[in-house]
Amino acid sequence: MIPTEIRRGLQRHGVTSITPMPPGLSGARVFRCSGEETLVLRCWPDGTTEQRVNEIHAVVSAVASTFDLLPKYQPIDPHGASLTIDASGRIWELATWMPGQPLAETAPLHLIGQGAAAIAQLHHVMGRLGRWQQPAPAIAQRLQRVAWLNQQLPGCLATDLQDRVHPSVAAPVVRACRLLQQRWPTTAPRLTEALTPLANQRLPLQYVIRDIHREHMLYSAEKVVGIIDFDALRVDTVAVDLARWATSFSQFRDSPVQTIDRIVADYRCEASLSSQSAPRQLDALSAADRTFGIPEIGIGQSVLPELDAPEFRTLVLTIAETSLWISLANWVVWLVGESRQFADLQLVSQRLDRLIESVDGQTKR
Repeated sequence: MIPTEIRRGLQRHGVTSITPMPPGLSGARVFRCSGEETLVLRCWPDGTTEQRVNEIHAVVSAVASTFDLLPKYQPIDPHGASLTIDASGRIWELATWMPGQPLAETAPLHLIGQGAAAIAQLHHVMGRLGRWQQPAPAIAQRLQRVAWLNQQLPGCLATDLQDRVHPSVAAPVVRACRLLQQRWPTTAPRLTEALTPLANQRLPLQYVIRDIHREHMLYSAEKVVGIIDFDALRVDTVAVDLARWATSFSQFRDSPVQTIDRIVADYRCEASLSSQSAPRQLDALSAADRTFGIPEIGIGQSVLPELDAPEFRTLVLTIAETSLWISLANWVVWLVGESRQFADLQLVSQRLDRLIESVDGQTKR
């Protein structure tokens, strides 16, 4: 149900028809709006704060002012704000519809590499909003999550699954539990051992997407034409985006090192080209400065000299491999321990199947 005040705002944009889109796993509701132009209406998941959405909008708007692969927010209310809160406290946003389709999970390496180059372009523009030298939140968060899962998983794995989960996800949940029972006791210490040396390293940090998987990058005629979904956007190492991009393809499951090498090489090449090109000023940069206290950086500054270090490749590979195990364990806790509900259980089942194949492939290599 779209509130009346939101529908009025859509009418001001010449919207004549509204089509609900299939639900994803985030809990957001999305609608395709057709009329004078095609737009996308989104209702943020319950519990999302106005402050959080304003942060995301400020960064995305600043980047989209000079980077065509990102959507542009359109005001719903007559006051010109990029978000609207309805009478029930739900947050709504309207943005331009991005064309194209995601790559298939079985996409070839050269197309995956093109995506890495597009991520480099995006990072170049986002990096001009500011950079910091600090330990990466991604590493600390994964170490904390492994420790938390060590506490939560035993109870979940000992639970009788009969009538505990929906029949449509029962089979992959059983497979996931069996795999974690066999592998987690030895895998968790290995993940901790791999992450711990990276925890205190000062790395270049900047705004990154943090959830840029294959369904969030759109292609047309084998070219990247759009990037969508910024729910997870925060300051972190750029390696997080490359790791998330890599693990969404079967190429990583079959040949992880080769896949990471191609992604890092194409990313590094594009990053070098971007840093050498004449920089373009961001019209919205001053607004972002005022909002977040973002420090300015020198014009023409090298994007990330650390890209040439072999440790960067190790960082991407480590984040990628640990993320898969943590994701699989998370799903078991959510479904078995917390009994979370999801709108599309078929998507949940597919996600579990892919994670099981990916982590099982790691143990067999």
